[in-house]
Amino acid sequence: MIALYRTFTSLDRSDRRLVLEAISLMGLVWIGLRLLRFLTLRRILDHYAGSPTTGDARQSDGGAIAQVRWAITGVAARFPVSATCLVQALAGDAILRRKGLPSELYIGVRVRANSAVPFAAHAWVECEGGVAIGGIENLPDFKVLTALRSQ
Repeated sequence: MIALYRTFTSLDRSDRRLVLEAISLMGLVWIGLRLLRFLTLRRILDHYAGSPTTGDARQSDGGAIAQVRWAITGVAARFPVSATCLVQALAGDAILRRKGLPSELYIGVRVRANSAVPFAAHAWVECEGGVAIGGIENLPDFKVLTALRSQ
């Protein structure tokens, strides 16, 4: 625990702020998924992210996407039970949109009749034409059920 605290305090101010944002959002999303309907939670996250700026579109930054990925995966590694792919994707999507980066949240399924795991579901976020949060090795095997775009 002390090593974790020392690691956290050694980060610069912006990284600490991003980690705290990831922790708080992932916790709220985890609770929200248990207490609220999905669309209600999504509306709350949309409000948090703010409306995208159309006239003042910011330049996309690959470094910002990597930083958000780093924060989300770092928090998820320390809370693996509660940090499901859906929790990570919802929180990561909200943070990316808050930074002015348009993103898309995908939820998909994979069905394999002759497998030890015949059914699997996964959630991921794409930003800038690539997977920002939730990238896995066999992602192309998943059929997209829904794609939620930035509003």
